Amino acid sequence: MLVNIHTHYKWADSIEIVNGLESSNSPCYYSFGIHPWDSATNDLKIREIENNAHDKFMLAIGEIGLDKVQGPALEIQKSCFIDQVLIAEKINRPVIIHCVKSWNEIVAIKSQIQPKQTWIFHGFSKVTILESVLAEGLMISIGAAILNNTTLQMALLKIPNDRLFLETDDSEITILEIYKKVSALKKLTLPELEEIIENNFKRIFRI
Repeated sequence: MLVNIHTHYKWADSIEIVNGLESSNSPCYYSFGIHPWDSATNDLKIREIENNAHDKFMLAIGEIGLDKVQGPALEIQKSCFIDQVLIAEKINRPVIIHCVKSWNEIVAIKSQIQPKQTWIFHGFSKVTILESVLAEGLMISIGAAILNNTTLQMALLKIPNDRLFLETDDSEITILEIYKKVSALKKLTLPELEEIIENNFKRIFRI
């Protein structure tokens, strides 16, 4: 079975975690959190996250994080991010990380909190920080960028199989296309890659 760890659409052709989709609207897995762009208005949504804490379909808090290119002041983003990480620790949910030009700040917060829950760096393409991301213990989720980004394609080979997820994010590329590309790059059969990602999914999300 294909696993799409982060998508903004319902594809229904794979196991998928739909960003921001509440299960009251549709019985599928979803993540829920305050995107850094929206972190200036966080109080109401923080309560919504807590209210959904025991929903079996809400598998992760996310996407959350920091973004130096877009969104409110970084200190506002940090406060919102930390609040949600603490909730994730309280309710035992992995965290889907949005990180744009803010890896050092993400690492500093991680060092401060010392989270026990898994963090997943979604839409990873910044290969210059790959070694640091791996050293910090994050799972790495690869999206549509793998299809054409040759630097990322080379970096993919350095990502251990047990640290890898795949996603479509907001792309209209299908998860199957991403699987086919990754399997070719890693010299794995499609069933072998499916088994690897599905095992990672079951391990991290305890499904």
